[in-house]
Amino acid sequence: MRIAVVGAGAMGRWAVKELGLSPDVDEVVVGDFNEAQARAVAEEFGGGKAAARFVDARDQQSVQEVVAGCDAVINATQHFWNITVMHAAAAARVHYTDMGGLFHVTKQQVELHEEFRRAGVTAVIAMGGSPGVTNILARYGAERLDVVEEAHALCGNVDETDWSDYEGWVVPYSLETLCDEFSVVAPQFIDGRWVMDITGGEGCEDVDFGEPAGTLEAHHTIHSEPFTFWHTWKDQGLRSATFKLSLPFEFTEQMRFLNTIGMTRTDEIEVKGAHVRLRDVLLKIVSEIPRPTDVVIDDVDYLLGVVRGLKDGRRVEWRVRAVVPAHQEYGAGGGDVDTGIPPAIVARMLARGEIAGPGVFVPEQVVPCEAFFAEFSRWGVAIDAQMRELLAAPQ
Repeated sequence: MRIAVVGAGAMGRWAVKELGLSPDVDEVVVGDFNEAQARAVAEEFGGGKAAARFVDARDQQSVQEVVAGCDAVINATQHFWNITVMHAAAAARVHYTDMGGLFHVTKQQVELHEEFRRAGVTAVIAMGGSPGVTNILARYGAERLDVVEEAHALCGNVDETDWSDYEGWVVPYSLETLCDEFSVVAPQFIDGRWVMDITGGEGCEDVDFGEPAGTLEAHHTIHSEPFTFWHTWKDQGLRSATFKLSLPFEFTEQMRFLNTIGMTRTDEIEVKGAHVRLRDVLLKIVSEIPRPTDVVIDDVDYLLGVVRGLKDGRRVEWRVRAVVPAHQEYGAGGGDVDTGIPPAIVARMLARGEIAGPGVFVPEQVVPCEAFFAEFSRWGVAIDAQMRELLAAPQ
């Protein structure tokens, strides 16, 4: 089995790690615009079977040349380039998966269904942690309902890492994505209609993520799950589909402050005769902060898929949860594990022909729950489910 990873950044490296540890993978191709970075990731994470290649994710031909001959490709780049990488995968007749399209790109990606169907290959998009794992959790509950009326995804993080000896600033995942999540409209499907007047960071509520996390404050952000849930269950009575996020309080307040003072803005402003984007300034400054070298990551991600609907005429709720701890042996945080590992698991499933196709699908349509859960549990992940029946409610 030969699998390519396009993008050797923070999450791509953990996809490479999972492939490097997998005995059914013979070769891993690690591609990045920064070939030196690709080489470093291949050597450190590839288990002795990874090779580095230069690739420009903006150029379909460049991607196509790198992924040609592979059984599957994992797109670990920023979502801006998902469409280009997908075109390349279809042209090369290679199965495809990625880590999400942040709602709007995800909507564009499902429109490539016929292109992949004609190519005879399968794409499973939005297959990170959230979206991705959350979708499969929701599928587990939905499979046990006759009518799916509501589907909700929630992601919470509890960080007990000792940062006292580190003077820098660590972000849990792509700062570009986080800037959008705290500044742009967060589409939600509520009571049968799309609501487009919620901005990321709004809609706060206390959410029970289960023990030991307990109750955490969560808020809306732009995410793919409201769309993918709607795309999957819109013909099965779906009335509401939402996403909410809970990051550690101090970090959430820092992101809100950066948004308040305009550092998440994407428009250009003039400063002493130069035109700059404040977000670009922020990204550049943060990229130059030295990474911690002796900090032991000790955090846990809590992913929830909550579905409500009817079963045999009874009103039922399923709450399906994945508890994803840091993997300290490899220095991976909970977010690294639940974002980087799942697409590698699905890429292997695609290569083995265990996922239906061809065409473009979201995870809750095609990824087999129990088989995925079994693979994911190798990383210390625990998955549980609770079913509750509503016996009576005020009219």
